[in-house]
Amino acid sequence: MTIHAYYGDYSQHKNEQIMFNDLLCQLKLNWQYSDDWIYVFYNTMWSGQEVDAIAFTRHAIIVIDLKNYSGSLTGAENGEWLIDASTPVLGGSQINPFVQIRKNKFAVLEWFKAQGIFTSQNLGFISGCIIFNELHSRNIELSNNVKKWFYVTDIPHAADALMNISSSGISLAEDDIEYLIGRLKLKKHEWNQTQAPRDIRYPLADETGASSLSAANQSRPSIALKHSLSRQAERELPSFSSAYLAFFATVGIALFIAFNIASGMQGSGQGPFYILKLFFG
Repeated sequence: MTIHAYYGDYSQHKNEQIMFNDLLCQLKLNWQYSDDWIYVFYNTMWSGQEVDAIAFTRHAIIVIDLKNYSGSLTGAENGEWLIDASTPVLGGSQINPFVQIRKNKFAVLEWFKAQGIFTSQNLGFISGCIIFNELHSRNIELSNNVKKWFYVTDIPHAADALMNISSSGISLAEDDIEYLIGRLKLKKHEWNQTQAPRDIRYPLADETGASSLSAANQSRPSIALKHSLSRQAERELPSFSSAYLAFFATVGIALFIAFNIASGMQGSGQGPFYILKLFFG
């Protein structure tokens, strides 16, 4: 397993803990059997800011905020965000999750600079991602500059979304992350690795062009979809196999009976080819 999870402090919010574990299970779609790796830190402090989660891959640092909401999302970069046109989605004390994630991103950046860590990295390429429980659709008005580093997705789409966030300005090794774990004094997070990832029920069509994946990546067959098709095939396999087993069992019994009849007739002088004569004349 190349998914590594650590935590700084366990949140008192049970729903947030459940979402974090669901996120880790979803990452299995892309990282369970991969030679690549991903580290995810839960509830860590950066320059006085508490961050829900932060993910590290070879070419990405992604500040994450978890939102336990489901439904259709609408909103604007610096305006109100709503679920199903009625439920406000705040970003902690901020007006919306984008403003919160922007604040958290700069807190992480300032912490790295103050600690003298990752000085060879272009920390301006730190990304931000809001992960909802399950979105039916999303329509968030974002400027082109924001779209370069900020993403909105949900748990079912999270594996592809995080894998497709990459920057040439960031190049990390596992030793870098292990050193960071020691500096932050993080503890290993235990989670249920046998839990199955969620199926994608709602493709995230976007009316505004804001996307958790680039257009090029959206044309790539979803790994999550492949996983769903694989599980469907596994469900259908037993009935398919049963039909073939029944067929071969019937043929085997028929051959056994025919052999015994032929053996008996051989003693009467009719020979084993008498059975063939019965069928073919």
